[in-house]
Amino acid sequence: MRSFISVELPNELKKRIYASTSILQEIESGIKWVEEQNLHLTLKFLGWVEEKDTEKMINLTEEAARGLGSFKINFADLGTFPEGKSPRVIWIGITEGGERLKEITEKLEEKLSKAGFRSEEREFSAHLTLGRVKDKKGVDLVVEKINQSKDQVFGELVVDHINIMKSTLTLKGPIYEKIKEVKL
Repeated sequence: MRSFISVELPNELKKRIYASTSILQEIESGIKWVEEQNLHLTLKFLGWVEEKDTEKMINLTEEAARGLGSFKINFADLGTFPEGKSPRVIWIGITEGGERLKEITEKLEEKLSKAGFRSEEREFSAHLTLGRVKDKKGVDLVVEKINQSKDQVFGELVVDHINIMKSTLTLKGPIYEKIKEVKL
């Protein structure tokens, strides 16, 4: 099964984010926007995990999360990766709690990659992905709108658990299903 570890957002925060960014999504562009119900913070993408390794994945995630405790994160600012003319990802930033998220991802990486699960190629950067650029059409206008509303505040969330998720790819987009909630 295709798997990842994430911080899930409550529905009211997803609605607020989606409403606040709808002006970007209304621009005709080659951006594939993340659907409202699928908004989440990815901490570690595991890729394909064999069913026989599910219990091991859960146990290692619980070990990595043990004793970390809850903390608050704030969602604010809009931006792109990379910044500039040819963005590939549209995101919302984390202005508080990013260091704690990074701490969790480092512990997950240490435990899971050492046990043979997929390693991360890039250093973690705390963000919420809003969309991915599939073609350049209309992207300049989206970037212009982002630059006009960079300092926007979207809300906050107390993180007291993380989720191990299953992702099923369909023609209509991914379907996410929680495998296990892991307390911090």
